[in-house]
Amino acid sequence: MNVKRVVCIKLKPEVEQIVMSQNHEETHCKSCGRYVGALEVCPFCRSFNPKRLSVRLVKYLTPIISVLGLFVLHYIGIHYGNPEVKLDSLTKRSNFAQVSVNATVNGPLRYYAATGKGENAGGSAEFEIDDGSALMLVRCYDDATREMAEFKKLPAFGDKIKLRASFQYKGKGGFLILGSEKGIEIDRPKPEKAVPIKLVTENAGEKFKRGDTVKLSGRVASVDSSRYEMNIELEAATAENTITASLPLSVLQAYKLAKENADEWSGAPKEGELVTVTGALEQRGKKDEKYFVVILPSAESVTKADEETVRKDNTL
Repeated sequence: MNVKRVVCIKLKPEVEQIVMSQNHEETHCKSCGRYVGALEVCPFCRSFNPKRLSVRLVKYLTPIISVLGLFVLHYIGIHYGNPEVKLDSLTKRSNFAQVSVNATVNGPLRYYAATGKGENAGGSAEFEIDDGSALMLVRCYDDATREMAEFKKLPAFGDKIKLRASFQYKGKGGFLILGSEKGIEIDRPKPEKAVPIKLVTENAGEKFKRGDTVKLSGRVASVDSSRYEMNIELEAATAENTITASLPLSVLQAYKLAKENADEWSGAPKEGELVTVTGALEQRGKKDEKYFVVILPSAESVTKADEETVRKDNTL
């Protein structure tokens, strides 16, 4: 003979007062009269006990509102979460802060290939920026460097950039870490009109300065590759008017166009060819004997030209 045992639970007075003070029609089953609380289906007799419209709205809209809230927080974090700062304001107390910076790239990209990881090994990159208040190094590790090369977003000397990066303070200074290609926006000047080579080399009235982006056309007088860069010497009408366009080896390595030496670049211009180059002016030489060199941002910044274009672009 099976005997069903019914267990009665006696609530504490304070709990019972809260429970019994609730709306009896909302909290008790209409069929069996037992307490069901927030449930709509009675666990004892399986009867349906609908709640008020306001209760149902709160119950079913809460998860939807919560999910929408996550998307709103995500949007705010991307667009408003990173305060725009000046580099000189970043101190020890700013360690690990996520910040936004508007700056200019102050030098060529430096690439460090990974070793011991096979043919398709990646590498890290770094470059210096200047926002007018201070200079600071920006580092990009393996994944970020690969993404930037894939999307053609490697910064170059003279670029205007906007960074969303993480600040880290170590030793006596700090640096920024760029975690993804999505964290950098590049505004690279693209001059429509070429400048005669003679005007740049003579620089009468100091019209040109370090970091200016120029477009030049000329005949390739010589091509010299080294451990650090490929130097393309351009001449205009005469050999007296020449200027060197330099493509850093780090850029070729980052884009997988060379491994150890710049002369591995198969697309390098040949001596005697007519080309047009676009890049930023860098000053080299001693204090009293400074001269301009054009730093090329990528291999695509060297394009073929014809005699008419070279003659027109070098007409004063």
